[in-house]
Amino acid sequence: MRPSRFVQNFRGSRAWICAAPGPSAGTLASVLPKLALTPEPLPCQLGQLIALPAAQTGDILFLDGDLVLPASWTDPQGRDCAAPCAVVGLVGSEAPSRLRALAQLGAKAFLPKPVHGGSIYSALFLAVNEFNQICQMQAMLDDLNDRRRKRAHVLRAVVRLVQREALDGDAAYARLRREAMRARLSIETYCQLLLEAGDDQDPDENQQRRQA
Repeated sequence: MRPSRFVQNFRGSRAWICAAPGPSAGTLASVLPKLALTPEPLPCQLGQLIALPAAQTGDILFLDGDLVLPASWTDPQGRDCAAPCAVVGLVGSEAPSRLRALAQLGAKAFLPKPVHGGSIYSALFLAVNEFNQICQMQAMLDDLNDRRRKRAHVLRAVVRLVQREALDGDAAYARLRREAMRARLSIETYCQLLLEAGDDQDPDENQQRRQA
């Protein structure tokens, strides 16, 4: 896996502040603009269940662990999902249940309360880069799973070449691999397009028509 580049500049990022009114929320609201972030305070009250923001990749959420937190993030269909953005936990009480609630919502860095301005950048750096690495690893896993599912297409394409052109399995696979490289496609995707195109069409041309 190619290592991701570390983000050091957060210019233009939106920073959601989900914290009870007080010194910590005030410190974040005053310091974040100095780091070129756009703070977005959310209405929060102690003792009331909070609503997580409609955050997007590239946003950062500062989440107060002393609030009543939901059990997880949910997608538009109401299903549990992973955190959509980097999360920094604000820690007042170090009770394991509070720390676990923050971790379950995706916190990868923590700031003790009351928050001091000099520690905010370090927490940002850790949270954002940890989130980016997790996203990269998930994308790699999704790609591997997709290729595993498409392996059936490779097997079928090899069998078809063996039957039609009297090649052995290794030669058929090598030929498909060369053709996939020429088309600048993975062999799994190439074989899928080959089978979908039928006997009389070039899968490379079929792919070009799809992209047109």
